[in-house]
Amino acid sequence: MISALGDLMLIGEWSEVAKQGRLPTVAADLLEILGSDIVFANLETTSIGSGDLTAKEPRIVAPAEVIASTLDTLGVNVVNLANNHAFDAQLAGFEETRRHLEKQRIIYFGAGRNAAEARAHRIVEIRGVRLGWLGYVAPDTRPSHEAGEGTCGVNLLEEARVREDVRRLRSTVHHLIVSLHWGIEYCHLPSPGQTKFARSLVDEGVSLVLGHHAHVVQGIEEYRNGVIVYNLGNLTTSDHYVDSRLTIRQTPRTCSSFVFQATLTTEEIASVGVVPVRDERGQLLVGDATAARYVERANRLLDAGVSTSRWKWRRLVEDVLFRTMRKLHPRVISSIRPRHLMKFFGNVRRALSGRGPVG
Repeated sequence: MISALGDLMLIGEWSEVAKQGRLPTVAADLLEILGSDIVFANLETTSIGSGDLTAKEPRIVAPAEVIASTLDTLGVNVVNLANNHAFDAQLAGFEETRRHLEKQRIIYFGAGRNAAEARAHRIVEIRGVRLGWLGYVAPDTRPSHEAGEGTCGVNLLEEARVREDVRRLRSTVHHLIVSLHWGIEYCHLPSPGQTKFARSLVDEGVSLVLGHHAHVVQGIEEYRNGVIVYNLGNLTTSDHYVDSRLTIRQTPRTCSSFVFQATLTTEEIASVGVVPVRDERGQLLVGDATAARYVERANRLLDAGVSTSRWKWRRLVEDVLFRTMRKLHPRVISSIRPRHLMKFFGNVRRALSGRGPVG
């Protein structure tokens, strides 16, 4: 069985939980349901490395020991590194993360020291079932490092390349799993382009599409012989600070996620299940009612259809308006600058046009 977790952001209280050795206690209920052959997560935290950080904010950086102990405690053995925070501590931080993953024998993909490494697939065989893994990050998530022939970075999501990789790998495995770091942040509905592309991957033979990056949950779709999980949400997260000022305040909807579980045989996806989880300031609440409501709501939105007009409206409400309302907290308002107001109005225009967010 595979258990897929949402984003792991191991900063703030979660860094302290790991340092103090409290994770087995605060995640006890979660650990009870993770008796899987494979536990997958999007590792959206990089090691501190030499301390040379990128200029972007916020940065998701933690001591290597925090990352290692968290993955070990949760039993995570497969991680996606194709995300927009993999190089927040430059190449040195990525290399430190990679060394610890290899020491723990954790399979990783989606980023590397060059394009060939970043694009490389992984194959895992469990109980005679061969699983192929591929990972990509959408360019509009604004990763700081994009892998090139001689440059380190993440594996970019370019549709033609993804299809090429899928066709090359599909016949060598029983199931192909594609991890996609994509979508509009804080929007519970995927875009029409996302649904079209995800379904096309299933048409090409992909069994599972596992999405992340939106920081809120999105719906799950059983399509033909595959399952598409558009966004798993944040398993662990924390308020973000820049220069000691609170800039991103987490809410119940950004602290809600789910564990997606699937049993795979050599022939089919035998069963699937979903377990809601909420991050309550350093405590993981399994089966939480609030998280369950967000998961149910996301599925209802998806089931109602993803037309261009519906998606534009959801994006305007959730990504732009709700996101701005979260900043009305007095401690966040103090960090607002004129450039943030310009970004807000730019995002309104782009939401109405259906384009991606302002960088």
